[in-house]
Amino acid sequence: MIKKLTYVEVKPVVEALKELARVSLLACIPLLIDGITQGKINWTLVAGAAMIAALRALDKLLHLEGKESGNDTLTRGLTQF
Repeated sequence: MIKKLTYVEVKPVVEALKELARVSLLACIPLLIDGITQGKINWTLVAGAAMIAALRALDKLLHLEGKESGNDTLTRGLTQF
């Protein structure tokens, strides 16, 4: 039987995707604008910024999943600080 999903159940995933979008906009857009003005886009820098954004989103997802499940280790995210 298919279970109906509620926002509370998918909240960590939604918040992580929002974090990914925020960091991507703040990091990749200036790199693209600079590349367009110079006439050459450095895709390595854009890919690096995208990877950092993905890691930030994963960290946010782990943190929120840890808060929901009460797992203190997951609450500290990727770096465990």
